[in-house]
Amino acid sequence: MKSKNRAMRLFIGMLFILTAVTFCSTIPELKVTYRLPMRSDELKGKKVFIGFEDARKSKDLIGKGAQEQYKNFSGNITLLFSRGDEEGFRIGVYHIPALFKEVFKERLEYMGVEVVSEKKESEIEMVIVLKKLLLDLVERDWVVTMDYETKLLKDGEFLGSQTVSGQAQRLKLLGRRDADKVMGEIFTDAVNRLDVPRLFQQAGLI
Repeated sequence: MKSKNRAMRLFIGMLFILTAVTFCSTIPELKVTYRLPMRSDELKGKKVFIGFEDARKSKDLIGKGAQEQYKNFSGNITLLFSRGDEEGFRIGVYHIPALFKEVFKERLEYMGVEVVSEKKESEIEMVIVLKKLLLDLVERDWVVTMDYETKLLKDGEFLGSQTVSGQAQRLKLLGRRDADKVMGEIFTDAVNRLDVPRLFQQAGLI
């Protein structure tokens, strides 16, 4: 009798593990590999707090054409950093506000800026206003559209802004791998295209 109960418990345990593994395998992952620019000390000595505002009309990250490929998508994105042509190294999994803050933190630190974690620690605030971010599958192409505005404020007073927008696409060859690639391409291009020194100059901060 005891052996039967033990066997039953073992069977139930194995069934639970198999079910959990099957469930986890159905959750699609979306990756962004951000390629870092060259280091510089152009803004060394500056101290900045990074804010984020989600101004998208639709909060959906996945377009209608790509929804079949991203069933059960959690909305979180795996972030990787890469230098030059090397493979990306994993930083973590983020929801969109934290993802943008982490990417722009790295971008500013590569220019010598000290990025602080609390608003009260700096009189200068850089606010990233996300207006659009959408991954879609149009016929056989992965298409990503990104549009954001960067504002500079000092003690809450608006000093200047820049807007960056762009679109990237890649042919869908196998699974979702090329979707990850095109997401990395648009992030790298759009973030690195922001002319941070010029924004600081226009704001009278350098």
